[in-house]
This record gives sequence, C-alpha cells and structure tokens, in this order.
Amino acid sequence: MKSLLTPLLLIMFSLMPLATATATATNINVHSEPTKSVTEVRIHTGQIENKHITLSYNDAVRTEQVLRDAQLQIAKHSLLNSPIYWLQAAIFTQPLEQEKQGLLDLISAQQNNFKQADERFLALKKLHQFIASSHFARREKLSLDYDQVRIQPNANPLLSGALTLQLPARPHQVFVLGAVKNSGAVTWEERKSADDYLEQAETISASDNNTAIVIQPDGRIESHPVAYWNSRYHAIAPGAIIYLPFTGWFSDFEQVNQMVVELLKERVL
Repeated sequence: MKSLLTPLLLIMFSLMPLATATATATNINVHSEPTKSVTEVRIHTGQIENKHITLSYNDAVRTEQVLRDAQLQIAKHSLLNSPIYWLQAAIFTQPLEQEKQGLLDLISAQQNNFKQADERFLALKKLHQFIASSHFARREKLSLDYDQVRIQPNANPLLSGALTLQLPARPHQVFVLGAVKNSGAVTWEERKSADDYLEQAETISASDNNTAIVIQPDGRIESHPVAYWNSRYHAIAPGAIIYLPFTGWFSDFEQVNQMVVELLKERVL
C-alpha cells in the first residue's frame, strides 16, 4: 500500500487550485476554527497535537479527494515523520462520551466487589485508567486503503458532516488489557501471538484461559485461542489491542467484557 505522495506528484497537486465545490477543498484552516460548510474534516495523525488542520468543503466530497487533500497537508506541515499506516486509517463521527462514562461506571461498580489488594481489583483499576485516558468516537465502516479508494467506486463514497480523519504513522507497540497484571503497551514483535503477549503481561486467575479478543488496527474483532491445547498462531498487527476477558463465579464480568470490546474498536489514537 502506498503512503505519502511522491515528490513529483506533490508538486503537481500543489499547483492545482483548491476552489471547485464538490471536488476540491474550498478552505483549509490551520490553527483555527473550521469555517461553516457542509463537510469539515479534521486531520488527526496522533502525533503532533498542537497542529489542528481542518479541510472544509462547500458540498459533500468523495473520499478520494479528502485523502488526497489530507496527504498534501500532512506533507506541507510535516505532521508525520514516516509513511501513513493505512491499516489504522479511519474516519470517525460523533464522540462516544456517554458510552465511555457508562463503561467507567460499570468497571467501578465491579471494583467495589473486591478488596484493594485483590488482583481482580488491581486489573480492573488499570483497565479503568486506560479507558478514562482514551478518546472514543463512532468509527465509520469504511476501508481507507488509498489505492483501493482510487480505483474502486464502491470504496469511494461521498462524505459530509463533521468528521475526524485519522492518518497515523505505523506504531511499534500493541496494547494488552483486561485480566492481566501488567496491562498497557508492549513492543510489537513479528510472529508473536496473543498467548506470547499474555505470558509477558502475566494473566490473573480470574481470566479466560481459552480465548483472547484481538481488536486489529482496522477495527476488526477477532477471537484468538490461547489455551495450551488449542493455541495456534494468528497474526497480530502493530497497533492492535489484545483484551483478555475476566471470568469468575462471584462476579458478573460478562457485561464488562462486552462493553470493553465494543468500545475499544472505536478508540481514536
């Protein structure tokens, strides 16, 4: 998959006027509030938070045009120091603050079932901290492989409204969360499977010993077997989240597990 445009293409596109209504950006605002328009796309790379660039269009606009304009602005303002990681590219709409708060409240309620020294309390506390420090928004079900968008009409729909376009660099870690002692970011390694990462994170006794849930960078949710009798290799991409569900007779973790997985696939970098 291609990333930033070649220098030659950058020169060609930079000479094109940004004026037509539906095909090109009519206003590009840097360090300012978006202008009033039909479509406003905030570029988010997950790296330089002090630069807020918004593409504003006077009409609905094709996905290809937005991606092309965004790449030009990323190059112009040096928002990335490496190629775009298209597997983690995404378009987000409205924030999911209510869903986030609902999950935080549920995790807190589960924590109250255990003493503070209990490994379940500590694992839930770390999960609560991760969710609280993350931002979530509705992720559009749209593949943003730039090459496919350019050549496949069904991959190039019209966009409108207030959107966030996530175009990050390739990360060097995955996240391990849930029923583990050492949750958080760990270095991604090629050919490493979910059970390898979980062994590194140290599972707790109140964990699902058979299956881990993997949220891949493109939002796909996968079940990876991790028991010694059914473990087999499944690829985990950089930027993925590995969630080990909680289990146990004395507390109902089912709702926690379900809500965590549903929200994690909507996580904005």
